[in-house]
Amino acid sequence: MKIGIIGAGVIANKISQTLRERWSHMLYAVASRDLARAQDFAQRNGFVRAYSSFEELVSDPQVDIVYVATPHSHHYAHARLAIEHGKAVICEKAFTANAREAEELILQARKHNVFLMEALWTRFMPITRRIREVLDSGIVGCPRLVSASLCWSMTQVPRISRADLCGGALLDLGVYCLNFADMFIDGNITGITSNVVKGGEDVDWTSTASLLYDNGCIANVQSSACCYQDKRGIIGCENGRIEVDAVNWPKQVTVYDASGKMIDQWGIPSDQVSGYEYEFLAAQEALDNGWIEHPLMPHDATLRLMKVMDTLRQQWGVTYPNDTNL
Repeated sequence: MKIGIIGAGVIANKISQTLRERWSHMLYAVASRDLARAQDFAQRNGFVRAYSSFEELVSDPQVDIVYVATPHSHHYAHARLAIEHGKAVICEKAFTANAREAEELILQARKHNVFLMEALWTRFMPITRRIREVLDSGIVGCPRLVSASLCWSMTQVPRISRADLCGGALLDLGVYCLNFADMFIDGNITGITSNVVKGGEDVDWTSTASLLYDNGCIANVQSSACCYQDKRGIIGCENGRIEVDAVNWPKQVTVYDASGKMIDQWGIPSDQVSGYEYEFLAAQEALDNGWIEHPLMPHDATLRLMKVMDTLRQQWGVTYPNDTNL
C-alpha cells in the first residue's frame, strides 16, 4: 500500500513519523500548493515524490490511498478529487464541514467503489476497543451517564478563529467528545440542548452540550479552545464506571465496581508507535477485503457525528461558507 498525503502540516508530519517508524515503504508522495514546502517535507520524512498540486498526486498511478490532511474547510474538495480519480481515502477528522458534504462524499465513494474512512484514530486503538469488550461483558452493566471533556487553549491558531477554515472548538476538539459518546452508547439521540461562548470570527470557542438517548442514557460533553481543563471520559454504568484519562489520546483506562473498587486497568500496547498506525492497519484490511468502509469507523457513524455537530452549530448560529457552497 503506497500512501499519498495531501497537505504538509502538523498532522501530516505526525502521520509520516509513525509510518516511517513502522512501514517506511508506504511513504510515497506528498502534495502541497508550495512545491518547496512539499519537497522539504518529502526529504525530511522519506517520501519518494513531492508535488505542487493535488491533481498531480491523485493522478499518480502508484498512489493506492490518499490521506487528506488539510483544514476542515478543504476536506470535501480534496477527498472528492481523490475519489473521482479512483483513489481510496482516509480523511482527517472532522470528516467534513457539514453533513451534506459527508453524504456527498459517501455517495461518490459508492459510485466509484472506493474505500473512504474518517481518521478518528481513537476508534481503532486497542486501548479503546477493549472498553467495548468490557461493556459487552456486562460486568459494570449498561451505560446511563457518559461525560467527556476536551479543552485546549489555542485561539491564537488561525484555523481555530477563522470561519472560512471552519474554525471553532467543535470540529477540532468537540468531535472527540461526541465520538466518545457515540462509541459506547447504543441508542438514538432524541434531544440536544447546549450552551456556547463565541469568539474569533463568530465561531464557537467554549461549549457544553447534553445529548438524550432513547435508551435512557444521557451524554454530557464540553469543549473549549480558550482554556485548559479536563480531558477525561467517564462512562457511568448501573454497576460501576469506566474512566479514560483522555478522550483524544487515551493512555490509561480504569474500571471500578459499584463500591468504587478498581477491578481492571490497562494501558497502551507495549509495541504501539504513536496510535496512528491502527487506522492504517484498518485501511489495509479494508483494501485487502474490497470494502468501501471499515466496521470500526462506518459511514453511518461519520454521518451521525456530522449531523450532531450541524445541529449544535445551528443552535449557536455558527455558520461556515461551506454551508452554502454545496
